[in-house]
Amino acid sequence: MKHPIILKKQTLAIAAVALAAFLLTGCAGPAGGAGTAGERAAGVGGEAGQAAGAGGEAGLTAGAGAAAGQEAGVKGAAAKPSGRTALTGQPIRIGAIYALSGNNAAIGTNILRGIDFAAEDINAAGGVDGRPIEIIRGDTQGDEEVARAVAKRLITEEQVHAIVGCHQSTLTEIVAEVCEEYHIPMITAISTVDSISTHHNEYFFRLCPMNSLYLENMFMYMKEQAEQTGKEVKTIAVFADNSMIGQEAIRCARIYAPQYGMEIVKEIQYGQGAADLTDEILELKAAGADAVLAESYVSDASLLMRTMYEQNYRPPILIAKANGFADPSFIPATRGMSEGVTSVVEWNPDMTKGQEINRRFKEIFGVDMNGHSAESYTAVWTFKTAFEQAGTDDGETVKDVLTKIDIRESFPDGPEIILPYDRIKFEDHEFDGVRHYHNNIYASVAIAQIQDGEYKTVWPFEYSNQRIEYPAGYENR
Repeated sequence: MKHPIILKKQTLAIAAVALAAFLLTGCAGPAGGAGTAGERAAGVGGEAGQAAGAGGEAGLTAGAGAAAGQEAGVKGAAAKPSGRTALTGQPIRIGAIYALSGNNAAIGTNILRGIDFAAEDINAAGGVDGRPIEIIRGDTQGDEEVARAVAKRLITEEQVHAIVGCHQSTLTEIVAEVCEEYHIPMITAISTVDSISTHHNEYFFRLCPMNSLYLENMFMYMKEQAEQTGKEVKTIAVFADNSMIGQEAIRCARIYAPQYGMEIVKEIQYGQGAADLTDEILELKAAGADAVLAESYVSDASLLMRTMYEQNYRPPILIAKANGFADPSFIPATRGMSEGVTSVVEWNPDMTKGQEINRRFKEIFGVDMNGHSAESYTAVWTFKTAFEQAGTDDGETVKDVLTKIDIRESFPDGPEIILPYDRIKFEDHEFDGVRHYHNNIYASVAIAQIQDGEYKTVWPFEYSNQRIEYPAGYENR
């Protein structure tokens, strides 16, 4: 018997009708009582929508249909461990709070694929000591006050035991405050702005690296790439907009450059959404740095590449902190100009980790995992481990377990950690004189390079089978 996710692909027309009906009622409410990730996986949006991160998924609940999935088994998944109890207990309800409508809906929808997929895998393998995980969706609409109201509703009305969210760091801060008030443990898998971990919220935990660690990993790459290329990076130029994230990138570059034996010879700060970058590119070209470190949203990143092409400027290394350079539209918009550009990635399909998990994910959703879906998948497994170690769904107890949890290599009775690190442990630490709380101190990112028109992982070397192309060629071959 096929898993319900696979069966759903055979009833695409029915799924499309159901999806349309659901969307008419809105997807900000509780996720309801029936359905699995399969009932959100019919490719209603088509491959174009998937490429933009916008695939068509109805806002149903993962986990309530787990009994059927448990009986049928998951195609390609690890079988339920022998001796595990059936899914007969009360569900453990995890709230997933993301933008599911508005400008950021595509990002939120993509994140939820990883969450739903994790819930399916966990429930197919026996749940949490026989209790199914049930995902309850909440739509922030990208709005701060809506996020606050949704968090309160999920806690007080839907009775969730934990929360994962959000994508936007400003909303994550707000939801963390609500979780603190109601003593509900929360993990963010995506939000990276440094400041959100400075508030000493006891119930808030960050799985992903914070922005400053992204920057340090970029400097580590620039240092270690010489092992393959034989070319040391001694001088760098920084190109960033005047947003909060852009300014944070400049600040961190100033901290890390001397630590890694590099000199910043030029800093370019420009207005976000610039109409022309000619003067800025000519300044970069005159600086002649060994590498350019860039932080831009996608329209600016595309304009940067076009202007570099027009001005015949080709730095040997251009390394970006993801953002617009990792947007699905970037490579198509800059084809013939961006070959050899490198960027941070939280996960990439050609990494040597997570290949089997991604194969099953792609079989269901029609696209590869990306960094966001891989991180959200990992967050749900982290909660699963915490609930089992706690032996209860009590928020105080689960919070205490999360402060001590130490997951190495793989989850107990579960998959390997598929992200580019091998350990999950939340600890307090200090950075640049500021105290941070409950960050996963072993989190890190990978670096991918555009080769033959797609991003291919080139660092860390132990997770890559691809060699670095140096210098960057920029034109497609």
